[in-house]
Amino acid sequence: MVDVMHRLKDLLGDRRGNFAIELALALPILLLLLAGLLDLGRLSIEKSALLQGAREGAQYGIQAPADTTNIQTTATNATGVTGATATTSTFCECVSGTQVACTTTCSGGAAIKQYVVVTTSAPFRSVLAPATTTFGLNGSNGWIGSWTPPTSVSASITMIVP
Repeated sequence: MVDVMHRLKDLLGDRRGNFAIELALALPILLLLLAGLLDLGRLSIEKSALLQGAREGAQYGIQAPADTTNIQTTATNATGVTGATATTSTFCECVSGTQVACTTTCSGGAAIKQYVVVTTSAPFRSVLAPATTTFGLNGSNGWIGSWTPPTSVSASITMIVP
């Protein structure tokens, strides 16, 4: 009986294998965090590329605001993102800030300010999940929270026509 108690005491005091158990418990969480960070990095890089494309399209647009085809082509090509699209629009406002048609005049003969808006967008596929992920306890009020990865990224630039 003493031998059994001695062996049980030795077994409980043995710390070999603790690292393997702790690693097995922590590794899935750490890998999920790493995948999320990589996905966030991809999203940021794509957003930056779309912003650069919108900026270049708007710079072309302030020189030729009516040339929507070339504004969109310039913006799309400047992104370098596969599947990117661009849209453009113009609007005018008086010095007071009220939006008016570009063919009208402002009260008091004030000059009309014309703006060019270029928006670029592209589809985005998250590596984490294709659908909504819910988390938390499923209690009487349902899930505590949910997260849906973005399916598209867009950027928009507004510049005034000199």
